[in-house]
Amino acid sequence: MAHPTRRRRHKRVDTVGWCFAQLGDGWEGSVQNLSVGGMLLRLRRHLTPGSSYLMKLILEDQVAVVEGRVVRVAEHGEDCLAGVQFLTMAPEDASVLSDYVHR
Repeated sequence: MAHPTRRRRHKRVDTVGWCFAQLGDGWEGSVQNLSVGGMLLRLRRHLTPGSSYLMKLILEDQVAVVEGRVVRVAEHGEDCLAGVQFLTMAPEDASVLSDYVHR
């Protein structure tokens, strides 16, 4: 049984190095933390909660393409911090993401 004060469904890892998300029309954001179910993304563009994007996650030497929905946003100086829930991805992309998170 999950811990009653814990909100996360999946293991979440802080990301360092080359872990970026490129969203639909070419803008980039830095992934602050990542799980198989979503991520916290930091970028210079404001995103709207409820909006969905096709994203390419560059995880060191591998790439995973996912569709994600913005579930919450917070301003952080000039940056936007966006909580993104993953909606769909191909099985091979899910495998890349799982391998990265559980290594």
